[in-house]
Amino acid sequence: MPELSAIYFRTKEVSVFPLGGNRYLISASLRDEVHDVHVDVELTHPNLEIVAARSEVRNGPFTNVCNMTHPHVEKLIGMKVGRGFTLEARRAVGGEQGCHRVSELVVEIAQAAYQLHFAVLFSAVPKEQREAADVPIERWRAVNNGVPGMRNTCFSYNDKAEDLIESQAQPLRLLDQDMPVRNIDTD
Repeated sequence: MPELSAIYFRTKEVSVFPLGGNRYLISASLRDEVHDVHVDVELTHPNLEIVAARSEVRNGPFTNVCNMTHPHVEKLIGMKVGRGFTLEARRAVGGEQGCHRVSELVVEIAQAAYQLHFAVLFSAVPKEQREAADVPIERWRAVNNGVPGMRNTCFSYNDKAEDLIESQAQPLRLLDQDMPVRNIDTD
């Protein structure tokens, strides 16, 4: 089988950083051979309300012109990540007056914001319990009862899947990751 080289490649990276108290910074970036776009959103947990938002096109098809769309990102301030957020946020930052790449990253940020519920829930579990053997049905129940709005959002977390989870789910396998580090001015 011949080795093929891609003719297009894009990466997206999203990180969540604790700022202290109930505030978190979600930082997202998108890179390909033309684009280098960054969006930072600060929000509060557990209500996921956006309290600050910034974007920067570090490289783009018309970098200086593209950067004129930054004020649209500030329209996210006051929005809460939840049902309907993606459509409302994309209208605020995308379209003919906005930036499609920033709009893409806002969707990634929303998904990361929701993952914050999981991170907070499981970080509160004592270390010895986190390191114990995973019992899928117990984890399923903990998530459905402890993560706001999770119940019935997908096939696996559907109430009708409880018996399936109990009989067929395998223990969770965590993947190794090198967590990003960033110097953040919290003043």
